[in-house]
Amino acid sequence: MRARIAGLLGRLVRLVLILALLPLLIDLPAGTATTRSALIPTAAAPAARVITVSGLETVVAEAGDAADPALVLVHGFGGSTFGWRSVMEPLAAQGWHVVALDLPGFGLSEKTWSHSYAHEDQARFVLATMDALHIEHAVVVGHSMGGNVVAWMRELAPARIDGVALIDAAIVEPGAASGAPGAGASTATILAVPQVRRIGRIALRSLFSDALFGELLSSAFAVKSVATPTTIAGYAASSHLENWDLALLGIVRDGAANALPRSISAILGDADGGVDLPPVLILWGAEDSWVPLDRGAALHAALPQADYVVLPGLGHVPFEEDPAGFVTALGDWLAAR
Repeated sequence: MRARIAGLLGRLVRLVLILALLPLLIDLPAGTATTRSALIPTAAAPAARVITVSGLETVVAEAGDAADPALVLVHGFGGSTFGWRSVMEPLAAQGWHVVALDLPGFGLSEKTWSHSYAHEDQARFVLATMDALHIEHAVVVGHSMGGNVVAWMRELAPARIDGVALIDAAIVEPGAASGAPGAGASTATILAVPQVRRIGRIALRSLFSDALFGELLSSAFAVKSVATPTTIAGYAASSHLENWDLALLGIVRDGAANALPRSISAILGDADGGVDLPPVLILWGAEDSWVPLDRGAALHAALPQADYVVLPGLGHVPFEEDPAGFVTALGDWLAAR
């Protein structure tokens, strides 16, 4: 009997080992990996180039005279410099040194597992990019997730922030659910297991396609005609870089740490450390189905001193859906600051 039990236990141990190792033995589905430089012409804003910031390669694009006041554009989840391509030059023509960058994990930035993608660290990365470009202070524009990142920037370096424009912003208040899909404290623990990460990568590579990305992107637009094949390809290009899936899992892993350390009203509504309050713009697409208009109204209630502008007929990405209208709305606020 003892020998029989030992035999059963031995087989059970072997089965467990096989199940544990199996994900590591399965080949990842083949992707269409290509180089960053090859994608820049069609998946980044004009004049984009690769730079290294905090040891990580990313893409930046600039428009206008470097001697002009700086205007830094921070994209949202799934975004990149590509999304700002139609508004950078018109904003520069109004007398701004306009800068856009790809946040770590997004766009054409380098994709790694080890980098921290929490919004605090994304904010530090934007500030480090400003350092690399010799920009001491700037007006910052944050779209969707980028709105939370620029709020973190104000918290970390208030003296460097001359103004804040929140575009359909996905603010994560203290204690609120994370801004990353599927994120949670337990998620980080689960994804720390190599086999789980492997299964996650297999699933992402098997399920994801440019067509699926196109459906998701189109759902963000109220003006559906904007979702052209060229636009979809520009946004989906991130998934053609090596380790894009690993970076996406890292973004989910770190999502539980995205909440602001203080309320948005404390960060942007109260004077802090002798630094004057920055002017604030809240700009929203009236038909936004991703971060609905009532979120914009609630944000304005938390920041009653802010200018609040609603763009009729537009969805979650107003600078894509009506670039001229977006430039007018943002430009009017910039001129009146």
